[in-house]
Amino acid sequence: MAKFFLGTNLHTLTLPDSSRAFEKMADILHLPIHKAEIRVIDIGHNIFTDYKPERYYINLGESAGYNRLVQPKSITYHTGKRKVKAYNKIAECKKSRTLIPDVYAGKNVLRFEVCHTERLPEQFNRAVITPDTLTDERFYMSMYDRWYKEYEAIEKIGLFNMDISKINTPKDYLDQLLILAVQEKGLDNVLHHIEVMKEQKVFKHPAYYSNLKRDLKKLLSSNSPFAQEPELLKELNSKMERVRRYYR
Repeated sequence: MAKFFLGTNLHTLTLPDSSRAFEKMADILHLPIHKAEIRVIDIGHNIFTDYKPERYYINLGESAGYNRLVQPKSITYHTGKRKVKAYNKIAECKKSRTLIPDVYAGKNVLRFEVCHTERLPEQFNRAVITPDTLTDERFYMSMYDRWYKEYEAIEKIGLFNMDISKINTPKDYLDQLLILAVQEKGLDNVLHHIEVMKEQKVFKHPAYYSNLKRDLKKLLSSNSPFAQEPELLKELNSKMERVRRYYR
């Protein structure tokens, strides 16, 4: 819709723009577009970041109910009904040879996108979703609430340095040593190794694998007592919150 109406999907389609876009579509097609049934909804927003988007992915962990996939230019969360994606929008435009407007030249742009792909009436508790639904102000605002909640639901990974002031027992020291080792190797690599061990049936009890992964995620969470919130994560959290606040 943004590309159709604004010429590029680098720009965000506002609520008034959405109404005008459907009117333009109806004029061009000579069809009652307002009666159409919407089968897929994508909600996305571009975030200007201080650094390349790829540098922020390390701080975005798993999200409950989703399968997480990390690629060089993106990080994606899949489930049966939705897909959540953070990616380098400028890199995507260059790959598809999309013209980049001057306002985006030399900028770092992280796009955070939520795609509702299946059973929309069930997801939104409505009999049917139409263009009139999408251009309803209350519904439009609720979409941004959903968008932000998907970001909030992602586990945030903290930054760790050995902190002597938080060491009171040998266990504290070993916990910090373990965190530093996992951080250096990469949590994704360690979790993958646990899956390999599961296939090899290393542990006697199957629950050990999920328990081990849970404990490691807890240790590396930004809520861990040993964690420091990275500056990049502070920046991203602040900018995502600003978008939510603005559109409410």
